[in-house]
Amino acid sequence: MDRLPQDQPVVLLLRSFADDEGLASIQRGSMRNGPWGAVSDTEEEQLRQAVVPFGAMVALGRPGDRLPQVGAGRHYPSDLEWQSQVLPALVRAVLVLQVCGPGRSLRWEVEQVVARCPPERLVLIGVRDAAQFESFRTAMQDVFPKGLPPTSEGGEGWKERWDGPTTFVRETVWFDADWTPHITPLGSDDDPEFDTGRLIDPNAWVKSAFPMAIRPVYQRAGLNPPGLPSTRLSRPWPVRTAVPLLTFAWAAELFLPPAPSGSDVLTILLIVALPIAGMLWGAWRGVRSVHTVLTLFSAGLPLAFALVDGFAMLVLHASEPLVRNLLLVPVGAVMVVGALLLHHRDARMWRASLAYKTA
Repeated sequence: MDRLPQDQPVVLLLRSFADDEGLASIQRGSMRNGPWGAVSDTEEEQLRQAVVPFGAMVALGRPGDRLPQVGAGRHYPSDLEWQSQVLPALVRAVLVLQVCGPGRSLRWEVEQVVARCPPERLVLIGVRDAAQFESFRTAMQDVFPKGLPPTSEGGEGWKERWDGPTTFVRETVWFDADWTPHITPLGSDDDPEFDTGRLIDPNAWVKSAFPMAIRPVYQRAGLNPPGLPSTRLSRPWPVRTAVPLLTFAWAAELFLPPAPSGSDVLTILLIVALPIAGMLWGAWRGVRSVHTVLTLFSAGLPLAFALVDGFAMLVLHASEPLVRNLLLVPVGAVMVVGALLLHHRDARMWRASLAYKTA
């Protein structure tokens, strides 16, 4: 911490060293996308990315560590000076993240946090399971002016609703200025002003769901969660350009000469054209999952056609290419351009802004 510039805002991560292993775990992805779908960042690294708008996340290192964990920047004080390092860090930190460890092991830290840290700058993080949070709550209840609420995990309904992965980081507690606590599980969709589902990524659960769970903390600090603008945006030029381009390209792809017969036209309409039309409409409306699927179709098919065509000519020695005519080359290029435009930064920010339920 001492090595950071004095004007560098910091986020202080406090935790029991016993929870380091859990914070260093990597989620396996949601059941929806299989175990290979998740990002490779540890949960601590995802936490660091989630609080980037506040500042650099720092923590005390575990004595004896050969290599620091990925995530918070570690400082390694001696056993005699660690408390003297925590106290000035509490004053300097613009946000304090206190991981709810088991039992009374964090008693001194929690007492100092409550005494020195404004309640609006403190976030408790429930980890591992409901039993650990209840152990922390029982041991620390008297330290907080208005106590702590019971765990939000009375059931798994919110996980079933989101089909989210089982992660080490599970819930948050944030406070009003008078220490009134509010507990929110990661993945909660109870925000009356915000459609949480538009921003939560099951494959980066902690990174995307943690900011949504403490969105009032961001608001009070005058900050936006990563990737979220401050208000609804109008449909940007990349989307207004991409959807007409893709519509033209797909129409050309499906009906280029030689013209299909009547029965083929019906088959094309039912099996390909209608689903593509639905995806184009979804892209125009800003449905994130549709943008992803449409990109795969639009950028992937021209490449697949080119590979099949090359295989036929070079390996099978086909007398004619499988691509119907040279017009498919510019059509494929238009598809790729349209797919890239859907992932332009302005398009991503617009889709995120649609999470606001009102303009």
